Amino acid sequence: MQKACPIVYRRHSGDAEILAFIHPSAGKEFVKGSIESGETPLDAARRELWEESGLTAQSPMAFLGQCEIGPSRQLWHFFGWQALGLPDTWQHLTANDHGHTFLFFWHPVHLPLDQDWHPIFHEAYDYFAPRPVGTCGNGGIGQLSNDPTR
Repeated sequence: MQKACPIVYRRHSGDAEILAFIHPSAGKEFVKGSIESGETPLDAARRELWEESGLTAQSPMAFLGQCEIGPSRQLWHFFGWQALGLPDTWQHLTANDHGHTFLFFWHPVHLPLDQDWHPIFHEAYDYFAPRPVGTCGNGGIGQLSNDPTR
């Protein structure tokens, strides 16, 4: 089954940060989920963003690429969306996933993921962090913090 992964990013105090959450039984994650039958990867990314975070992308999402991830080599589709005005942390009670409450936070892109992240998210991060997104320019999400004019 293919996956859609909306990467929400922001610039905060001159640094690039990406949205992540703590799953109560699975540790730190990025928003992602399965692409349903008849659904486009972009539609799945928008749906997963809403279901897992309560957010609706208010501007277009940029396609970052696709990559086979994990031991089963599932195809993941990545989309970037620059968020403005979101809080530093919040909780969201999911309607799916057995009604878990996810605690959202911003992860600085210049910091590596630690052992609290599942290995598939390390692999996904290594793929999407260098990708260019909208105003991030050719240096990628991780380079957003290096140019104050962006």
